[in-house]
Amino acid sequence: MRALGIDIGGTMIKTAIVDESGVISEKKLYPTQRKLREQLVQIVREELAASSPEAIGIGTAGRVDPLTGEVNLATDNLTGWTGVPLKSFIQEETGIVTAVLNDANAAALGEWFSNHRQTETLVMLTVGTGLGGGVVINGVPLLGKRGEAAEFGHVVLHPGGRRCNCGKTGCAEQYISMRLIHRLVAEVGGREPDRATLVEQYLGGDQIVEKAVDTVAGDLAIVIDSIFLSFDPETVVVGGGICELGDRFLLSLREKLVAPSQSSLYAPEDVVLSLSRNDSGIIGAAIFAMKNASRTQLRSTRRGRKRDYPAPE
Repeated sequence: MRALGIDIGGTMIKTAIVDESGVISEKKLYPTQRKLREQLVQIVREELAASSPEAIGIGTAGRVDPLTGEVNLATDNLTGWTGVPLKSFIQEETGIVTAVLNDANAAALGEWFSNHRQTETLVMLTVGTGLGGGVVINGVPLLGKRGEAAEFGHVVLHPGGRRCNCGKTGCAEQYISMRLIHRLVAEVGGREPDRATLVEQYLGGDQIVEKAVDTVAGDLAIVIDSIFLSFDPETVVVGGGICELGDRFLLSLREKLVAPSQSSLYAPEDVVLSLSRNDSGIIGAAIFAMKNASRTQLRSTRRGRKRDYPAPE
């Protein structure tokens, strides 16, 4: 079986065909447009014309109803996305089994499937346009009753702090994101660098960029310490655009976990960077869809078998 995996973020949409082993092909990138619903339909049509997947998996920013696949709540990162019945309208458009989950949950599942299948409990934090989170326990994503599980980005980190686009103040997402790193650099340096330049400057030891990254890493360490004490995972994986900062960033983050970990049982080395990097969300969405498609086929087969039984005399 193969599935079309789609990862919808605030700045980019990533797609690929994924097989049952998690191997991807035909990967494509699209800048996220304001008319997202129309753009998504066009992307899906183009992908189906080029390949023949048996399922479609979508990971999207926002809180997704685990049963209906509707986006219950999305922030301004995806304007007008709240209330979109994503699963039903794509399924009706294509006639193909479609599954939808939050993008960070998809990334966590993809990371577990590709790199950590021996891990019982894995927590993933995606640091990109915003801050997302996902928990996988024994290979199953923890979605929660309302699809709000692991919304670490909207846990209040600094009470009374910066206003978040969710309506609260002090949310972790307002202190932990690549967007904030860019903004902090611009406030001091006078100009906001593009991503490639920022990464190059950080790896080269630029003090302005280093200080901005260090500020974000400090708040990220606070969130990670809380996660270890809440879920007691074997591994916390950090993914998203921040992975481009590489091992230098990881070492800095681990240093900030040395002090809090001394009063706990986890080790800073239990925090790692995503090995699948920006592909984990695509893989996780596709794997989730293939599992759903398999269950749907099994139910159909069972119903068909029941009809084959002879009627009692």
